[in-house]
Amino acid sequence: MKFQSQGNPLFYGITVILISMLVFYYFISSFPMFLFIFLLTALLITMLLREYYIISSVLTVHRGIGRIQIDIMQIEVLNVALYGSRVGVEICSKDADKIVVFPVETERFVKLLLKRNPKIYLQNQQNMDAVRCNL
Repeated sequence: MKFQSQGNPLFYGITVILISMLVFYYFISSFPMFLFIFLLTALLITMLLREYYIISSVLTVHRGIGRIQIDIMQIEVLNVALYGSRVGVEICSKDADKIVVFPVETERFVKLLLKRNPKIYLQNQQNMDAVRCNL
């Protein structure tokens, strides 16, 4: 099952600034700066649009051009927490570092992981109320 990531307001703000700079450098014809800002903007937009999560036999986290796979049976703890204005899920597993994901459907995401591996300990379960209230 595929879950889309919540948008990061900081990335959106930086993207607007970079696009403004891109237009500015296009008109003043500073090609090296235009090329640099263009590549930076393309990378940031790729990171924004290609962050999603797939749960099958493993949890696959797609971020920009990178991909991380975590064995669901190796996940020990899910920590639901507020990160600024976004609700995130910190995933701690035996064989990988901690990773924080921001699925749009956080409650469904957590329930599906718990269904696949009932041994996962859900920490800060009270924050799931914040998810239900659409914080």
